[in-house]
Amino acid sequence: MKIKALLTAAAMLFVWGALAQCEFTELTLETTTAEWGAEVSWELYQVLESGDALVASFQGVEDDATSSETLCLEDGCYYLLAMDSWGDGWNGTEVACIPAIPGFALPFTLFEDSYGFLSFELGDVGCQVVLEGCTDWDALNYVQGANTDDGSCLYAQTFESVVNGVSTTREYIYHAPEGMAENAPLVFVLHGYFGTAEGMYDISGFRELADQEGFGVVWPQGLPDGNGNNHWNANFDWGSETDAEFLVQLAQHLQAEHNHAAGCTYSCGYSNGGYMSYSLACRAADTFRGIGSVGGTMTNNDWESCTPVEQVPVVHIHGTQDEINLYNGTDNWQFGWGQQPGVESIVAWWAEQNNCDQVEETSLPNLDPADGSDVDLIRHHGGDNGYEARVYRVNGGGHDWFGAWGNMDISSAVEMWNFWQPFCAGTADIDPAPSPEQALFEVLGSAARALQPCEVQVVDVTGRTRLRRPVQPGQVLDLSKFHGVYLVVARTHQGIQSEKVFLGGFAD
Repeated sequence: MKIKALLTAAAMLFVWGALAQCEFTELTLETTTAEWGAEVSWELYQVLESGDALVASFQGVEDDATSSETLCLEDGCYYLLAMDSWGDGWNGTEVACIPAIPGFALPFTLFEDSYGFLSFELGDVGCQVVLEGCTDWDALNYVQGANTDDGSCLYAQTFESVVNGVSTTREYIYHAPEGMAENAPLVFVLHGYFGTAEGMYDISGFRELADQEGFGVVWPQGLPDGNGNNHWNANFDWGSETDAEFLVQLAQHLQAEHNHAAGCTYSCGYSNGGYMSYSLACRAADTFRGIGSVGGTMTNNDWESCTPVEQVPVVHIHGTQDEINLYNGTDNWQFGWGQQPGVESIVAWWAEQNNCDQVEETSLPNLDPADGSDVDLIRHHGGDNGYEARVYRVNGGGHDWFGAWGNMDISSAVEMWNFWQPFCAGTADIDPAPSPEQALFEVLGSAARALQPCEVQVVDVTGRTRLRRPVQPGQVLDLSKFHGVYLVVARTHQGIQSEKVFLGGFAD
């Protein structure tokens, strides 16, 4: 009986093995992680007439680990979507195809950025896989493996900043509207901590506004700090970056190169970029004639030692529920950022410097009751040269770039430009022309479903991109790994959709 049972089991295993044999092409995808292996992931898709079908996927867990997945693939067209959650490429991680095949003969790695592609075919099917993205290697947003340019390429320019005989190559994005007049204003827009010039270019709204109003815009790129995080050295106790000198030199360069008015150059920024704009008002008021801050205050060093050489109109937009930079200030030293007074105290001090002798507070129309916040304007006026200092207090607002996400009653870009432009003889009535709003995705609890082909970006409250990848119609993105408040942005070259969402339970 035992022998018969063993023979029966052996026969069953033989039949199962025969049925399990691959009738098509058997491939093994072997992934070997290197440093930061948990940031790495990939998805393999087959291109079908009915839409792209997910065949296999991988998510890294640890460094220096090897894992394999054996697949049985029909003849057809395929592409590998490689992703990195930090946005700096795979740092040495590779995926190899065993055996090697045409189009996938060598191990693949993502050299840089958040995502890229590798396409290949099995069988002689004549694949024409369309992988859209910027195809110019020299562009900021080049997509590795993209074969169809979607018109989205964005280019950085370089500038040599020389301070105390030391030259540093810095980058920036510059935009001038077609037919811009001579002596047009120039606006600097500074990203936040963790942020990028490209990110602020995408969300700030200043490009569209500049096209309508006829001024130039520059989005400079901050340098990495000791932890590798992009930032601006707004007179901190740490860091040796000479950002104030760089920004002054860049302003002077652009004024000369593009005939911008020296008396109509302004700086604004989000979060850390707002800190830096205040620092420029303290140290370079003869270059930056007005400043704006969204969600950023003043470092203690600037607050204690600020001696502007000229009066400076100041506009500040801040949420009362901002948990990153508190509206009412803090007594804590905050990791070297310094103790800070409240927003209203800071702006009142600048009003005093401008000799403002009147102050009034008004409630602005609550145009979007669904955003859970409303706005009060505190206006200090009656100062020298008509200079003012303003606070837009967003009651219930968070650490947001208002108008892009969070409160939608106001547009950060429009309010700041509307504040500066009377000092530079700009137009009085502003009707912003943002990128056309598109229905690109819908949020389903802790997931997002794509309605059109687009690129999706998930941004946390500090402005750091936590996810950036392309999606296809009907594809559902699992966002359950994120916890807290995030901005979900979807883009095509024709428009944009953004939505502030609360994911998971508690913030990271």
